[in-house]
Amino acid sequence: MSGRGRLLCCVNGSAHSARAMELACRLAPALGLGLTFAAVNQLRPASGYPPIRSWTPEEARQILAAAVRYARAHGVPDVEVETMEATDVAASIVDYARTHDVGHIVVGTGNPPFIGRLLIGSVSDAIVSRAHCSVTVAR
Repeated sequence: MSGRGRLLCCVNGSAHSARAMELACRLAPALGLGLTFAAVNQLRPASGYPPIRSWTPEEARQILAAAVRYARAHGVPDVEVETMEATDVAASIVDYARTHDVGHIVVGTGNPPFIGRLLIGSVSDAIVSRAHCSVTVAR
């Protein structure tokens, strides 16, 4: 292990992030790392208006609260949460990991069809290619 103190797990309330959360709750204690759940509220441009957020603040709190409940129910002692807002979700996660003592990242993937990845890209692919630390992709 890299000697870094946290495992960062990206959650968004989807079935794919639920798999990542489950894996992170097993990996963090096994690797001797604290666990941080991160929810990135994606900002989308709105033609001259304030950006549109993917979730309300309450929805983001609920996503993170569910992850924390799951972790505590499964015996993970050191759990933190982080909410971010960004237009580029992957860049936000990678930047956070680089500046917050993160030694491992866990993300989920839905394995979208090839054409979908071409048109909108894949957050998990972007994190894997940009991260400074190990990344586990849960399917």
